[in-house]
Amino acid sequence: ERPFVAMNVTALPRELVESELFGHERGAFTGAHTRRLGAFAEAEGGTLFLDEVGDLPLDAQPKLLRALDGYEVRRVGAPGSGKRADVRVLAATHAPLEQRVTAGEFRRDLFHRLECFVVHVPALRERRGDVAAIARELLHQLAPQVGPRTLSPAALARLAAHDWPGNVRELRNVLCRAADATTRVTGIDAKDVDLALRRDAPAPASMLSPHAARALLREHDGNLSAAARAAAMPRTSFRKLLGA
Repeated sequence: ERPFVAMNVTALPRELVESELFGHERGAFTGAHTRRLGAFAEAEGGTLFLDEVGDLPLDAQPKLLRALDGYEVRRVGAPGSGKRADVRVLAATHAPLEQRVTAGEFRRDLFHRLECFVVHVPALRERRGDVAAIARELLHQLAPQVGPRTLSPAALARLAAHDWPGNVRELRNVLCRAADATTRVTGIDAKDVDLALRRDAPAPASMLSPHAARALLREHDGNLSAAARAAAMPRTSFRKLLGA
């Protein structure tokens, strides 16, 4: 019921990191035409999630440390002392921060301030027993796009055997391709998964717009089967796309 503010550090322009985090006053710098609250203020009483915190620029790291140590933030250009902040901070990173500390790319004091409680999220290949449950949930999410689908035991075995270098994002893409590749009404079998795992597998129907599908159908004089083959899609998926 409290605010949840998510911020991807890598998406922030380097010169605007402090402003995005803590806010700024009008006229604090060129382009500051209005006052801005900042992520800490927006998350007041709730949670601020800093994704990829390992990529935070070095010159911004002491400012974040000061906010975490003193529970106080000050907007850029604001006079006087800062304002006390009641914010829970969660930080995530794909990079080994200990190595970045050793390389001088991340402040040691900020590292220790952030690691008061650490949760390791293992890669998908390290939690193969969860692949089936995650795959079923992803198919549930994809149902409005690809229709209701189920996975055969053989398909689940294929998914569990894959290393998933792209983790859950890769699994979602493979399921989307497999759902489009299958000729079954609702089921996905092992050969559908094998096809979807190939790098040259047909693109999912979602990558072909309905407008492009209709144009392709016109090019083939209304022949649905020929147009579907040209799109490298099952006939049923192509027909469904035409109705989108």
